[in-house]
Amino acid sequence: MAQKIKLKFDTEYFPLTKGSYKLDLQNKETVNETEAGTLIRDIKRLGVPHLSISSTIDSTWLQKLQGYYTKGSAVKVYYFSPSTLAEDNYDGFIQNLSFNLLKDNGTTTYWDVTFEVTAY
Repeated sequence: MAQKIKLKFDTEYFPLTKGSYKLDLQNKETVNETEAGTLIRDIKRLGVPHLSISSTIDSTWLQKLQGYYTKGSAVKVYYFSPSTLAEDNYDGFIQNLSFNLLKDNGTTTYWDVTFEVTAY
């Protein structure tokens, strides 16, 4: 079961040694009102994945995340899907990146980081 909890950005596995991710499936929809006052709900996409991630990482991964975040670059995310019970993927953007310095031992710096990856 431990092998199922993996998260991969592009071609590299994200370190989830002291972390986790939460998967939410959201609908992309619009709601419009007609001239007669009737509400029309138009669902564009069902079950769009949204990941909330928290983990402890080193400075190398922090720089990678900041690069994706500041450039607004799309990232291909691979995750374990509970609906298919297999690895699934989507293209998304990193949002709401926050980090706290956890430990600096002179050679390696560790950070607690939280962020979200939203599909576009």
